[in-house]
Amino acid sequence: MSVASSQMDRRTEVYSELAEEDEWTAIQKFNTLLHYEEQKQAMLREQERRRLIRNELDKQLEEKKSREVEEKEERRMYEYLQNEHIKLLGAREQEKMTA
Repeated sequence: MSVASSQMDRRTEVYSELAEEDEWTAIQKFNTLLHYEEQKQAMLREQERRRLIRNELDKQLEEKKSREVEEKEERRMYEYLQNEHIKLLGAREQEKMTA
């Protein structure tokens, strides 16, 4: 009986060690999987951040181009009005000379 019980204890011990190793292996695999998933999420967040920054920079470039076009149009209009004013003053001078 004692031989049988000692063999039984050894089998239980070996089984217990195997079960414990399996648990640790499962935990280690889970931790590895979790680590890779966290890395993947971090990479996705970084890609999204870069996309948002790129969109913001594109928007700023569009606004800058739009402002430059508006400023160019304002300068053209200002020059036109100045030329018209000069013509008007010239016409008045001519009227004074002829009158």
